[in-house]
Amino acid sequence: MRFVLLGTGTLVPDATRGPAGFLVEEGDARILVDGGSGTLQRLARHGVDARRLDAGVYSHRHLDHCGDLAPLLFAMRVGVDVPRTRPYPLYGGLGLAEFLDQLRAVYSGWITSERFTVPVTELPLDAPGSAELPAGVRLDTRPARHSAGALHLSFTGQDGFRVVFSGDTGPSEELARLAAGADVLVTECAAAEKDPWDAHLGPDDVAAVVDAARPRRVVLTHLYPGVDPVRALERVRRVGVATEIGVDGQVLTAAG
Repeated sequence: MRFVLLGTGTLVPDATRGPAGFLVEEGDARILVDGGSGTLQRLARHGVDARRLDAGVYSHRHLDHCGDLAPLLFAMRVGVDVPRTRPYPLYGGLGLAEFLDQLRAVYSGWITSERFTVPVTELPLDAPGSAELPAGVRLDTRPARHSAGALHLSFTGQDGFRVVFSGDTGPSEELARLAAGADVLVTECAAAEKDPWDAHLGPDDVAAVVDAARPRRVVLTHLYPGVDPVRALERVRRVGVATEIGVDGQVLTAAG
């Protein structure tokens, strides 16, 4: 399994970092994880035609994480040489199906098609959840401390490689439980030390999660401008786990 960092930034416009977006690759399967604005173009840059994705998983429904959902469904409906006929399944927290219905109401018939369906699987917000994704990828979830149906996500490939994505969250024991022993923890670090934010993690919060979970590797993403990346790295590395700041286009694998 390969885990691609398509967007490691925030909602703040940045020339080098897009809003949150990730890709799970297992064999020939391609599973989109979140997807703020510009994700379709970053997929193309990675060599993936978004119209042929196999599934989508959403940590929550804030625009910097799902802003390209409507454009994606529109792209799947039009401009394809061979019309899509297979379903495009979506996975997320409770409320995702209603959110999709609301998008359909706003965009009328532009993001729906008679040729393919978009089935939605909603995972619990008050207990662990799980689902089998295309190509045998296992999805495990736990509730996050954020909003809009927020979840922590864990992806395990057929090779046993496991990547945990925090999604957006405040300090969370559930994240530490899910990330315990993971190969990689991809986590937000959005809150500045001088400006703590209940709905996001700061460097001290990330360090506490890492100390409890002891993943093999940590990749920091979603740093808002007030976060000092050097200080954030220093703080988390003091726990004794290899830590880096992710960059758009980076590919994570079991080999490194």
